Amino acid sequence: MERMRARFLALYSSLGIRLLVPLFLTVGGVLAVYALSSFRSTQEHFLAYVAGEAERSSGLIRRATHDGMLLNRLDEVQATIERIAEGSDVAAIRVYDKAGTVVLSSERGELGRRIPVDAAPCSSCHGEGEPLAGADREASDMTRFGEQEVLRRLSAIENEPACSTGGCHDQSAQAAVLGILDVEMSMLPLESALESARSQMIWTTLALLLVTGLVSAVLVRRLVHEPIARLQDGTRRIAGGDLATRIEVRGGHELARLAADFNRMAEDLSGTQREVARWSQTLEEKVVEKTAELQQAQRQVLHMEKMSSLGKLSATVAHELNNPLSGVLTYARLVERELEEQPLDDEVRVKLERYLHLVQRESARCGGIVQNLLMFARGTVADMAVVDLNEIVDRSLMLVRHHLEISGIALETEFLDADSEVIADAGQIQQALVALFVNAVEAMREGGTLTVRLRGGPMDVRVEVRDTGVGIPPDVQPQIFEPFFSTKDNEAGVGLGLAVVYGILHRHGGFIEVESEVGTGTTFHIWLPRTPPAEGSDVWRPSGIERVEGAGR
Repeated sequence: MERMRARFLALYSSLGIRLLVPLFLTVGGVLAVYALSSFRSTQEHFLAYVAGEAERSSGLIRRATHDGMLLNRLDEVQATIERIAEGSDVAAIRVYDKAGTVVLSSERGELGRRIPVDAAPCSSCHGEGEPLAGADREASDMTRFGEQEVLRRLSAIENEPACSTGGCHDQSAQAAVLGILDVEMSMLPLESALESARSQMIWTTLALLLVTGLVSAVLVRRLVHEPIARLQDGTRRIAGGDLATRIEVRGGHELARLAADFNRMAEDLSGTQREVARWSQTLEEKVVEKTAELQQAQRQVLHMEKMSSLGKLSATVAHELNNPLSGVLTYARLVERELEEQPLDDEVRVKLERYLHLVQRESARCGGIVQNLLMFARGTVADMAVVDLNEIVDRSLMLVRHHLEISGIALETEFLDADSEVIADAGQIQQALVALFVNAVEAMREGGTLTVRLRGGPMDVRVEVRDTGVGIPPDVQPQIFEPFFSTKDNEAGVGLGLAVVYGILHRHGGFIEVESEVGTGTTFHIWLPRTPPAEGSDVWRPSGIERVEGAGR
């Protein structure tokens, strides 16, 4: 029940029904009014036709009985009237004399019957029982004859000259009317024709109403319902997220223009969605990029804090070890000198000298380590000046060129064409570059290629040092700039080279990053600002140069 009610409400509220019902009622009302007026016009025409027939029949009867009346042959006249009344259209024929007595009738039982003066046949010529001079001699009205309705035609039988001279009447020549001819025409044929016309009019009206309703329904469906249904379906699909929905445009009417506007709206929404998706993807990429930068900055801060702590510790340890080591080295040399003056067996002397040389060598080595620690922790006072970075790189390569030739390593360089000047300590930058070049040579034991490239920007200069050596595993890359961390054998170094490089670049306000793949090689990226930042200023970041993807520190 609820479902049927919902369907009825949906049908009732539809625009097609709301258009079709008033249109149907309007057309039905117009057709009904037209049918009623047409039926009434037909009825009037039929009544006029019957009245004319009654008039013609009355004239025919008068002509047919004229001679018999003049000759006073009433039997012949009665027979003529009876024969005429045998037709289905004539209900009755009567002739009244002046006194209202039926002298002739198609029904013999009515002969001799007298009607009052105020009855219908007499009232047409009499008023208040007196003849009316100059009154109309003919009249028609509707009346009933038995069970059927008839049209009565009354016509006066006037006194002709032949009537008073022919001996058929005793009336004087002054009498104007001798009697009344009453002809009643049957209304059955008229009623049958009217009923047929009424039925035909009703069925025609219903057929026209049905055809009009069907045509209207088809037009409303094609011109209103279907376009609106397509718009509704398209709207639902758009609301569901299908922005590729398009509505077929048919014609140039308002709904077609609305469909075209809908398609343009859907196209705009689709473009907006694509733009939003593109911006969303860009935003995600930016978020990932900024997150990586924040993580990198966090790692930098942590590394700097670690380096600062290690620097303080290294400075303390270096100070504590420097004096004892110097004393050990000095006393070892004194013992060696005293040993030369003592009378000892040669074998014992050689053994003691070897021991003393070992003490001196290791003490000197420890002293070098302490000096590197001090350099990492405190550094030396930088002698900042305007220097040509091309010259510093070239001079640094000259210092390791012999190692390159011995190891069978090819060298590729790319210097700056112009504007290669920076403010820096040439000696410290050279020390850092030589350390990087030596590390690259040691990583290419079987030979390879060392590539050094310089890139310049308005605010900084980048030095790229690339080798084709063994590479650095990803898990140890974040630790390579820490003191005492080394990927080489214990005898090859103590792990202070890259830490010193890091310290030098940090004092110059620069950055160093590494990009490496095991078995392929390693690339160190160095950024140096053209002008080092003043102490206490914000940390400088490279600008204008694309950051290295996958690089770490």
